Amino acid sequence: MALLTAGRIRPRALLFTGPPNSGKSALRRKMMMEIAKAGALPGRDRPPVILEIEAPNEAEEARFYEAILESAHRYVPDGAARTLLRAVTALFHDLRPDALIIDEANNLSVFTGVRGVVCLNAIRRLCNVHKIALLCFGTPPARAAFEADEQLENRFEIIELSPLDPPDFIEFVTVLAGAMPLRLRTEWTSAMFDKAYELTGGYVGRAAYLVKEAAVEAVRSGSERINAEIIDEPELATRLGAMNLARRQAGRRSRGPRRR
Repeated sequence: MALLTAGRIRPRALLFTGPPNSGKSALRRKMMMEIAKAGALPGRDRPPVILEIEAPNEAEEARFYEAILESAHRYVPDGAARTLLRAVTALFHDLRPDALIIDEANNLSVFTGVRGVVCLNAIRRLCNVHKIALLCFGTPPARAAFEADEQLENRFEIIELSPLDPPDFIEFVTVLAGAMPLRLRTEWTSAMFDKAYELTGGYVGRAAYLVKEAAVEAVRSGSERINAEIIDEPELATRLGAMNLARRQAGRRSRGPRRR
């Protein structure tokens, strides 16, 4: 567990990456819930302290520090990056965070050139100095951003969120459909499973979207159960197709030349 490495000379750094609606947000929320339930970590006298920010899309060191202060509801002073760094340092000394979570890490793909290098250095420096673990979530461009920095590339363990295998997919949508507030139990057929898998590509986020939208339509239509007609509805396919398009575009953006 990454949090167990907090306080060490080289805490763990993880990047969870996948296309849009692949389940990154659900995984992040699940992790936060599990951490909250676990209470104090072994050898600690307090529950873990975690700061969670969304990566700014401006390649500026100051904006990164502002995001940290805003996430902790701290005063954001006017001034240059050095002033903001002092405020962040004071915050870290007060809170003693164990981990920093960076959501939308794909925004870091704009961190190119001199200003970008400075910003990526700031992330690494904060983790090294304060010995905190780093957990990042983002679409494929996030990987390209970290690969542009040799030290960050060597430090990060990259975990790609893959589609569910068909048996796991069937179990997931069956359980989720059963949790929907419908009066009648959904009777899935092999054709319905096949169509659902085709529409979602097996990704958790898109599968959850499909089941929730299908349940809404089941209530609206009065069928009170998800059926083949709902799964085959062209409008549902259109909305999920837009998600697939976003996934492909994100993948193309990530395949740029590697910078050193």
